[in-house]
Amino acid sequence: MPASSNILFNALKHHRGFIHQQIKIATPATLPGLLKKLGNSQMDIYYGSLSLEGLFEAVLTHIPVADEAGYLAWLKGEYKEITLSDTSRWILLAGNVPGQYIHLHPARYSPESMRVKAPILKTAIACMVCHPGLTHPDLKMVNHIRTGMLQLSPVKDLDQCQHLWQVMNMLLI
Repeated sequence: MPASSNILFNALKHHRGFIHQQIKIATPATLPGLLKKLGNSQMDIYYGSLSLEGLFEAVLTHIPVADEAGYLAWLKGEYKEITLSDTSRWILLAGNVPGQYIHLHPARYSPESMRVKAPILKTAIACMVCHPGLTHPDLKMVNHIRTGMLQLSPVKDLDQCQHLWQVMNMLLI
């Protein structure tokens, strides 16, 4: 069986527990480097109960081959979707990092996950780092973070922040 070290997984984009840990240790000074890793696309964030180690262990039990050549042959140049015991669905692809040949991410709209655009996730993380404990920053705070820290456009009013509040609430464990 492959090892968890063979899994290519961007936990900052896809695992609530990991994101939560990063929020705890991040500072306003370290935010730019952290948030740069998120890119600008959409992503699905797993918020289920599996830790990273538990997730990797569960995924590896679904891979019926023991090495990279076998894995790539099993994929047949495509991808595989698996369902874990918590009903979450995951996509397995060929990795592009030496040694990390199992590229893993949540399936779109999988149970136990939330689809999020990168600017919303960046705003949520920055709000939570800069204003710890505050679940609904006011418009001035949100726009200061969006325009000053993230170089994003401001929001016109807090009614536009409903998805931001949902993401912030999801990230609170």
